[in-house]
Amino acid sequence: MHRDIDASTKKIAPVRETRLGSTSAEKAQEKGSAAARVRANIPETNAGGGKETPAGEQFAAVPAEWTDVRFAPELDAATWSDAPPGPRLALIAGRTVDNPGFFRQALASGATHILLEKPGAPTVAELEAMAAEAKAAGVPVFMGFIKNIASYFTEALACANANPGSVVTLTSLNDYTAETLPECFERNAEGLLKNMAIHELALAATFFGMTADTVASVDTTGCDGDECDLQTLGDFTDFSKLNMLLTNKDGGQLRVVVDRCGGDGCSAAVTAADGSVLLEKEMVDEARAAAVAKRQEEHPDWIGYLVTQEVEYKELKERCAKAALAGEFPEGVASIEVAIEALKLAEYLTPLLMQRLAP
Repeated sequence: MHRDIDASTKKIAPVRETRLGSTSAEKAQEKGSAAARVRANIPETNAGGGKETPAGEQFAAVPAEWTDVRFAPELDAATWSDAPPGPRLALIAGRTVDNPGFFRQALASGATHILLEKPGAPTVAELEAMAAEAKAAGVPVFMGFIKNIASYFTEALACANANPGSVVTLTSLNDYTAETLPECFERNAEGLLKNMAIHELALAATFFGMTADTVASVDTTGCDGDECDLQTLGDFTDFSKLNMLLTNKDGGQLRVVVDRCGGDGCSAAVTAADGSVLLEKEMVDEARAAAVAKRQEEHPDWIGYLVTQEVEYKELKERCAKAALAGEFPEGVASIEVAIEALKLAEYLTPLLMQRLAP
C-alpha cells in the first residue's frame, strides 16, 4: 500500500495492499485521519489472479463505492500525477515476499518517504539492500512495528528499568484455528519468527540488548509442557507457538511467548528477581474492551488482531504522516535498521529452534 501526502491539505493515500492493506484503506475511509485520507489504492491479490476468488469478487464492488479513490495495477510515476507539491509517503503492506518489489516501485515512482510493513523483506540480505537503495535515494523508511509505541509495553519497560534484575515477558496471541492455520503458514511463508514474533524480536533488539551477536543462550524449558509446537502443514514447516527465554552476554533476560492459535491479544508482565509479579498489562484493557467488541461485531470478517491492534496502527500512521509533513523522523517509530537487527535475530533463532524442537 502507498499513500501520497499533500503538504498543504494534509491528504494521504494507500495504494498497495493485501488483507492488512485493504483493511487499512477501509479504516481510513471509514474514520478519516487528522493528517491523511485515502486517495489511491493498488489492489494486489484482488487485481490479478485473485479476481476470481470470493475476496476478489467482494473487492470488485469497492472501486464503484470509493469514487474519490484512484485504482491502478502498479505504483509508478502516474501514481502521483494529480498530487500537489510536497511529501509523498508510500505505505507498503503487501505479503512479505512481495514487499521488496513494491518498495522498489515506490522509490522509482518518486516517493519521498516509505512506511513499510514488518518484517519488510523475507531475508536480511534483501532488507539490507533495500535500506541501501533508500539511503542512496534520500528516502526515509519508517517501519510498521506498533508495539514499541503501545502503552502496555512502554509501561512494562519503565517498570523493568526501575527494578534492576527483573524479567519482562512479552506475549502475543493470534486467533487462528486448526482449520485456518495451513493458510496462515502458506501466506506467511517466511515463518513465525520473521512474521508474528518479529514485533517482539524488534523490541528485544531495541530495548533489551538482544541481537544475533549478543544472545548467549536460548532457554526453551518452557517448551517441556505444551508451549511450543513445530508443525508441517502441506509444504510448509513452521512453529505454531513458542516460549523462549533469551539471555544476552551481559546477563539481561527477556521471555517471548507467541501462539498463533492462543486467542487474540498482546500483553507484558514484569517479574522481580524473587519471582513476584510487579506488573501485568494488556494491550486491550477494560476501558478499551467494549470498543473492540463493537468493532469485531461490525467487521466479523477481519482477522482478530486487525481490530485489537487498530488503535496502535492508527497512531503509527498518524505519526508517520505528520513527520513526513514536518520533514522529521517520527518519534518512537522503528527505522529500517531496527528491522534488519530483528530479522538477523529471527534468522539466528529459526534454525536453532527447529533443530531443537524437531520430532
